[in-house]
Amino acid sequence: MDSTGPTGTPPRGVASFSWGFGLEVFAVLSLITVLYGFVPYSFGYQNEAHSVFRLLYVAWTNPQITDWHHGLMVPLISIGLVLHQWKDLKKLPLQSSRTGLAVLAASLVLYWIGYKIDVRVVGFLSLQLMIGGGLLMLVGWPIFRTLLFPFGFLIFAFPFDFLDNLLAFPLRNIMCQLSQGFLNLVGVETLRVGTALVSAPDYAKGLAQGQRFALDVATPCSGIRSLFALMMVSALYAHLTLRKAWQKWTMFLLSPALAVAGNFGRMMMLTFGTMFLGSAVAIGTEEHPTTFHMAAGFFVFVVALVGMAGIGWILQRGEKAHGSAAPTEPRK
Repeated sequence: MDSTGPTGTPPRGVASFSWGFGLEVFAVLSLITVLYGFVPYSFGYQNEAHSVFRLLYVAWTNPQITDWHHGLMVPLISIGLVLHQWKDLKKLPLQSSRTGLAVLAASLVLYWIGYKIDVRVVGFLSLQLMIGGGLLMLVGWPIFRTLLFPFGFLIFAFPFDFLDNLLAFPLRNIMCQLSQGFLNLVGVETLRVGTALVSAPDYAKGLAQGQRFALDVATPCSGIRSLFALMMVSALYAHLTLRKAWQKWTMFLLSPALAVAGNFGRMMMLTFGTMFLGSAVAIGTEEHPTTFHMAAGFFVFVVALVGMAGIGWILQRGEKAHGSAAPTEPRK
């Protein structure tokens, strides 16, 4: 059951403060800090175990793996969303919920399981559950429901590396098929060799296979690196600009397609750049990519963000059209 304060007294507001509430907040924050900030939790592929917060920091800042660098912004965005809703939060009753204690207990069990089996993803999920349980215990259901999106948004901060193995190769195949089909459609004869796209031989012009261009659709080009960041951006964009739940979910579920579209634009930019400028200018090397190659990486997000804005406009326009077409009651 949820407690609403002593009998006959109204529940506290979110802006109010009491020493008991302050001690509860301090206890939850201390528990999170000690467990996730100081306890060596997982070895991973290293010789030394690191805490959950340390594992997060490394994933967010590792210059060699940029897939999860967007995670560094997620806690700040969540805090900003809470501040954005502060006026509404102050109007809600501040309650305590015993359900939150049960969620905290479940998060501790999950933390222990991840520690024993040395799987850091379980530790990340435990942290998410711990934050949710702490919030629910401290503020109760009315405020927690209002903070549901900022809380759920935190999931984008965690590096779920296992998704790379599940999604990277299928995305590479999709990108190969899409790029090859389009190039052949527009008259650029293209062959697929594994996960590489090469120009078809043109014996009349004395061009051998792959002489005009040869591009390997590597993991970064598959869309896996932009997928998670774009899913995060699409969720935030939908939350801030769209009103209906079905509109928000539509935008979010289309984010993988936006990632594919953005990386398709990148592949076309690299392909035609190689044909007209040469590989040395358009591609460079893996260790030293050219400026053109780097610009193609940013082009992914340009295409995806334009597509996101277009989808949002269509969804909003459809809502307005539906609202204007709704029948109105005749005047009496």
